[in-house]
Amino acid sequence: MKTNNIFQKLILVGIAFSATVYPAFAHTGASGGSKSTQNTSSGITKISNDQSLAHNVNNVLIAQIPGGSYTVASYNSKILLAGQVPTEKDKSNAEKAVYKTHGVKKVWNYLTVGPNEDGSDISKDAYLTSAAKARLIAQKGVNANNIKVVTSDKVIYLLGNNPGKPAQIKAAIEDIKEMDDTIKGVVNLIGK
Repeated sequence: MKTNNIFQKLILVGIAFSATVYPAFAHTGASGGSKSTQNTSSGITKISNDQSLAHNVNNVLIAQIPGGSYTVASYNSKILLAGQVPTEKDKSNAEKAVYKTHGVKKVWNYLTVGPNEDGSDISKDAYLTSAAKARLIAQKGVNANNIKVVTSDKVIYLLGNNPGKPAQIKAAIEDIKEMDDTIKGVVNLIGK
């Protein structure tokens, strides 16, 4: 991947994804990342813990399985691992490395074997994430604040707990699937 594509991906990921999504190339330094605090509410602590865990997983992937393009998201200590790797062995090794990371309770491995996304693919993913989040916000009976939306290679992943009534979530997912003909799928990991 060219340097300018890496920079583009960093900018787009920063704009489109929540703070706990880290592409594997976005190394922020040895002491970077959020720390858990004894702060005002357990919600803040959970977010901080997820940010720190996603950052740690990101660093593990950079160090142990180079050559891939990873999207890492953490929700309640569960890790969504998406993106591309060169081989099936890399896919398996990435999952093993993530499971060995302190604090990880579960891994959803949606890595694919193939070439890394380019800048236009990444831009499209950012757009799809924003559009999907907007559809969730617009759906009556859905608490979009309890849903994390992540897109990788035109597949939209939904993570969260207690987002609202199941019928409304199902309707929102159907609406998301129909918003753009480039969407490859919607993976519902809510409550799992």
